[in-house]
Amino acid sequence: MTFRKLKEIIFIGTGTSSGVPTVACLTDPQKSCKTCMSTLTSEGEVNVRRNTSLLVRVNHEDGRVRNIVIDCGKTFYVSALKWWPYHELRNLDALILTHPHADAINGLDDLRAWTLHNVIQESIPVYLTSSTFESVQNLFPYLVDSKQASGGGDLPSFQWNMIDINHSFNVEGLEFTPLPDEPYIYVGYRFENISYISDCNFIPDDTLIKMQGSDIMILDALDYKEHPSHFSIYQAINISRNSNPVPKRTYLVGFSHSVNHSELVKEMEKLQLNEPLLWVRPAHDGLKVVVDNINEEQ
Repeated sequence: MTFRKLKEIIFIGTGTSSGVPTVACLTDPQKSCKTCMSTLTSEGEVNVRRNTSLLVRVNHEDGRVRNIVIDCGKTFYVSALKWWPYHELRNLDALILTHPHADAINGLDDLRAWTLHNVIQESIPVYLTSSTFESVQNLFPYLVDSKQASGGGDLPSFQWNMIDINHSFNVEGLEFTPLPDEPYIYVGYRFENISYISDCNFIPDDTLIKMQGSDIMILDALDYKEHPSHFSIYQAINISRNSNPVPKRTYLVGFSHSVNHSELVKEMEKLQLNEPLLWVRPAHDGLKVVVDNINEEQ
């Protein structure tokens, strides 16, 4: 029997930088935002969206499944407080960063929860481009050089690993191929049969070629309108539609509060009736997809 490295993926966050719900909507006397107001009910929990982040779970021959996180933005720790116990997780075996914006890196300081006094582990390997590392260095100098720390606060412990966008790299036995956009601020990743592009509005042709043959695509889709730095829902659908072959599943992430989860699911189901091969759905925070059986969601 072939040993399968990739076990499952869990969507730790599926929202845009500001997250959903927004304070402005929840405090609006008119209560006019259907999506945000729905988050106050149990039925609307799928509309609670924290900064987009993905957990990649990797089988290991020693029997302990490894946990690799892609991006830890402003809301990562809050997400972890919910989904780590829910999915019975503990270690954070590696972190891969896509770009240096707040919704991808501002949770770095909170990772002390894993490494403080070796309570869970000694340190966390971090994989990132040199340009993202420079931004981290400027924003969190004490995380790169503990001598820059002031006061007596505790610090997380990291091992910094620079990646080259032109070469694949290995994390816990799983190969990651960088999928850069233009002008290379953002870097997505392909690992086994999954391509992950969570924050962009243009994918170069050479990157699209690297994505060909993916069973699962995960694509940025802010809302229904075009945006200078994000795909719209329809633009993301076209990426999937024009792929050859069409992915078995395409999950959309990065939503604003303009998107209601249940309504978008219904829209995508209608779309699939006309285009049976085009399976597109919105992901939601906490969604788990088992890779050996992509029809199994939890």
